[in-house]
Amino acid sequence: MAIIGANPQVTRKELAVLLNRSPESIRHHLQQLTQNSVIKHEGSTKAGKWVIL
Repeated sequence: MAIIGANPQVTRKELAVLLNRSPESIRHHLQQLTQNSVIKHEGSTKAGKWVIL
């Protein structure tokens, strides 16, 4: 959450490298956070950003 707060345009690949996790793990956790209304993604896939709710 701190990384997303500091850089809302961070990509899944960047999160995987920064957190030393697999891209699949990052995808899973972002999906869970989105489903639980903790974060949401605004904009297009390439130019979008994450918003903490």
